[in-house]
Amino acid sequence: MAIIISNTTDIHYNLATEEYLLRHFDLKEDILFIWYGSNAFVYGRNQNPFIEIKPSYLIDDSIPKIRRVSGGGTIYQDEETINISYITNDYKNKINHYQYFLQPIIDLLKSYGLNALFKPKSHLFIDDKKISGNAQAFINNRLLHHGTLLFDSNLEIINEALIMFSQKAKGHQILSNKQPVLNLKSVLSIDKETFVKQLIKQICKDREIIMGEVVLDKDRINQIKKDKYLSWEWNFGKTPKFNIQTMINHQLVDIYIENGLIKDIDLNDKEKWIGLKYNSKDYFKLIK
Repeated sequence: MAIIISNTTDIHYNLATEEYLLRHFDLKEDILFIWYGSNAFVYGRNQNPFIEIKPSYLIDDSIPKIRRVSGGGTIYQDEETINISYITNDYKNKINHYQYFLQPIIDLLKSYGLNALFKPKSHLFIDDKKISGNAQAFINNRLLHHGTLLFDSNLEIINEALIMFSQKAKGHQILSNKQPVLNLKSVLSIDKETFVKQLIKQICKDREIIMGEVVLDKDRINQIKKDKYLSWEWNFGKTPKFNIQTMINHQLVDIYIENGLIKDIDLNDKEKWIGLKYNSKDYFKLIK
């Protein structure tokens, strides 16, 4: 297994790196990719960000909203969130076998005397608090398993924007499984960098790894970043079609959204609404 530790917190670039390794890299051995990202909401490929994220955060341009290639739920992460990604050709018996990938983390946390638990389908808990969510993607006979570890992440945003927020809509979107969360910093006496070094050592021990080297095609990664992860079409346009009821100008209104755009709305002046990006700044300008 080769180990890559990203030297950037550019979350769009790091997500593009995952996809590059999954789809395009000449993969001769498993890769462990560890990275941090600037603050962002990241959601599963079949999710609806319009009903997952509190609207005041959704229209906040200072926090990117990004769709990933894997399934799973919506998360908030920042530079105090540890991202761990595995890419492998040896996927037999590992698809949906989340505990296989998470066991080294469990072993390390238990060595610190913590009650670390795997909870199906894909979560890690300490006692009754969630510390890690995970997801997978299987593309071109390669498996990507990736997940986050909350080390000192902004739990206030997680709670306000995701856990405490609820929005109903009709459609085929996948809903997040919302759980109370915990930062590892609150139960560990070491810093993030020391923990990550210990984690790499634990993974190498559990998997009998000899570290290899990887040369990345940065130009191709930047192209994936630009064409996909920075695009409205991927991040919002891939949202499954749905319809929702909401208050507009003191009236309960049905809105039908497809590819992130308003296709129909139960208002007399619907012509000025149709075609707008739902929950965009232009949308909110029309609401009195």
